[in-house]
This record gives sequence, structure tokens and C-alpha cells, in this order.
Amino acid sequence: MYGIEEYYYKVNRGFLKTLGLWPYQQPYIAQLQKVVFSSVFLTFILAQCLAFFTMQFSTKLLLRILAFLFPTLFVTTSYCIFVIQAKSVKLLLEQIRNDLTLLKNKVEIDIIKKYAGGMKFITMTSIVSSYAGTVCYVMSQYLLPLMLDVILPLNASRSLEFLVITEYFINREKYFWLLLFHEVFTVYLGLTTICSTGGTTIMYFLHSCALFKVASYRIENVVDKNILAGPVPTRICLLQQRVVRAVLIHHRAIEYIELWSSSFMVPYTILIIIGVSSLSFNLFHLLQLVIDMDEPSEMYCTFFLLITHVGYMFVLNYGGQEVQNHGMQLFEAIYNGLWYTAPLHTQKLLLFLMQKATVKVNVVCGSIFIASMEGFVTLVSTAVSYFTVMYSTR
Repeated sequence: MYGIEEYYYKVNRGFLKTLGLWPYQQPYIAQLQKVVFSSVFLTFILAQCLAFFTMQFSTKLLLRILAFLFPTLFVTTSYCIFVIQAKSVKLLLEQIRNDLTLLKNKVEIDIIKKYAGGMKFITMTSIVSSYAGTVCYVMSQYLLPLMLDVILPLNASRSLEFLVITEYFINREKYFWLLLFHEVFTVYLGLTTICSTGGTTIMYFLHSCALFKVASYRIENVVDKNILAGPVPTRICLLQQRVVRAVLIHHRAIEYIELWSSSFMVPYTILIIIGVSSLSFNLFHLLQLVIDMDEPSEMYCTFFLLITHVGYMFVLNYGGQEVQNHGMQLFEAIYNGLWYTAPLHTQKLLLFLMQKATVKVNVVCGSIFIASMEGFVTLVSTAVSYFTVMYSTR
């Protein structure tokens, strides 16, 4: 079982260790990382807020600052959630390890591998795509002008400008590269935070899906011809043992989702509010950029932020939808099995299970939002509604 965990979950472990969020790393190193990275996020937020006090106020300035301030708040909140809920993160990881010890044969191990492999693919895809998009922007915005100054020099050096409006109360020309490093480092730190925390959350969701799948597999194979051919006392005993094993793994899957919901219900509700607000501001900001058509680099960055927002919402809600779908599969597994050939006592047990399986297993945030594809549509439509309100009052 250690080999499965080591191979399939090491991606998230590596990124969480980089951020100081892995609960099993050395405490003093993790504490130092948390202080440093939290300071990076908070100073970048502060620098954006201070710009309000040093620049002439305008609606365009307000919109541009908020369009980048809210994503920074979003990633900072995501980071703080995993810092505050470190014990819950550790408890959920330990639950995964304990669940792996319950697997009985190669088929069940392959089921776990399949879902763990899906989690690994989602995390790596998000990391590679987000890093590649940021590298393209940094190269075109900062490195390309420097190269052109050497290859095709002009009378004056090509200007280099920051994407995010900030105020540090120091000479921007003298400390340009230091301030640029702070901006770029914060961006990459934020992308790493979003991908690693989001990937870990998907790992939790897909693990519960894998448990539901194992429970469905066990219940489908409760009754077979070999058992039915045996003597009655042995037959009843074996059937009851198999039903109990299926019920156990199904119950652990439900408990796992309930544990996640109880630990992250309130923090993710806050994250939803910030995310929807951020999506609305960036939609409006992109519209203004498209109308003006004078800032192509900023337009690209805003569009990239929109894709990141929508992608993050979609992936997490997709995970919640998968939990719902897999929770209902037990009913189909019982129905498709050979329940009618089982003794009457076993049939009654299966009927109770079928009744239990008709209840949806939901990933709930704040007792008001259920993670699902319907929830994803609700979030996007809410953001679009706020966007239309802002557009109508401009």
C-alpha cells in the first residue's frame, strides 16, 4: 500500500512541502516557510492597497487595482486555509493511508490506482499550463524588450512597466528589478498555491470516489456460484461477511466526505465569496480593455486570470459532482448483482443498503452551497450577474 501512496500522491506532497504545508515535514522549516510566504502575499496585498493613497482616484484605477487585488486575496486565503487547518489536512491524509490497508485484491488496488492517477493528471496539467502561460507573459513583457534593445536598438531603451499597480514608497527605477522579482515571485507562489491546494482537495474527493467504487465492486460480487454451491450455514456466514465488508468501505467513504465538509465548510465559503467577486471584477476589467484596445499585455493577463478562475471552479465542482455520482452507484451495483439468488436474510440486508444508497452524498460548503456541476453554473451565473450590474452602473 505504501507503494501506491508514494507513487501517486508524491506530486501533491512535493508542492505542499515547497509551500511549507505538508504536515509531516520538520516543524521549524515549515514554520519558517509559512512566515516567509505569508509575508510575501501580505506585502503584495499591502502594496496594491497603498496605491489608492498615492494616485489620483478614478474608476479605471479602482477597477484595475481590484482586478488584481482579489486574485491575490484568493490565493492568500487558500494558503491560510491550509495553514490553519493543518491538523485536518493531516487527518485526511492519515485516513487515506488507513483506507489503503482495507483493500483485499488486485482489482480493488487497480481501482485506487485509477483514481489516484486521475488526480495526478489534473494536478500536473494545471501546474504545467499555468506555469507555461506565466512564462510566456514574463518573456514577452520583460525579456523580449531587453533582447530587442540589443538586437534592434532604438534611440532610447524600451520601457518596462509593472503589470500590477503597487506602491512601495521607494525609487521604482532604482529598485526596478527587486520590485519586479517581488511581483513575479508572488505570481508563481500564488499559482503553486492554487494548483497544490486545489489538487489536494481533488485528491480528497477522488479518494472518496474510489472508496465508493470499491464498495460497489464488493457488493456486485457478494453473491457468486461458488458460495451458493456450499452448505447453508457456510453460505449465510460468507454472504454476511461480504456484505459487511462492502458496507464498511461505503461507510468510510461517507465519513471521509463528512470529515472534509466539517473541516473546510466555512473556509471554502469565504473562498467562494472572494472567487465570485474576483471573477466579476475581472470580467468587467476585460470588457473595458477590449473596448479601449490599448493594453494587449494586460488584456492577455486578465484573460489568463479568467481562465484560471473558471478552471478552478470547474475542477472542484466536478470533483463534488463525481462524489454525488459515485455515491449513487451502490444502488445500481446491488440491483445488477445476483441478489435474488441470495438467502432471504441477505436479501433483507441488501434492501436496507439500497435504501441507504438512494440518499445523495453531497460536498457541502457553508450549508448553502453544494459542489456539483449545477453549483458551478450557479457560481458563474452569479459572477456574470454582478458583472452586468457593474456594467449598467458604469
